[in-house]
Amino acid sequence: MSCQTPKYYLTFVPMKIGYKIKKLRLKGGYSQKDLSIKSGLSERTIQRIEKDEVTPNPHTLKVLGEIFEENFQQFEDENQHVNNKKKMNKIFILWNWMINFKIYILKMFLKKH
Repeated sequence: MSCQTPKYYLTFVPMKIGYKIKKLRLKGGYSQKDLSIKSGLSERTIQRIEKDEVTPNPHTLKVLGEIFEENFQQFEDENQHVNNKKKMNKIFILWNWMINFKIYILKMFLKKH
């Protein structure tokens, strides 16, 4: 019997903002065009948000929250956390590169002496 990596994992997936907005839009009886007109967003933007192709910015969340009388703060906080994680990852990569470069220079220096 060999050890294989499982192909499928069961994970908890929190509700995506796009699903929540689509659900509220349909509950309110709005078409995407209606919501576009009411919110001032383009119809294509609403389509992309509902498909989770884009993450709405805080202003967009506020506008949609006012229309649906919902607080999208949890999604805004989640988005901020993801952005911070991406920034930290970039910093880590840069820091790692700098350390490796210093090690390389040190090795080169030690070989010469």
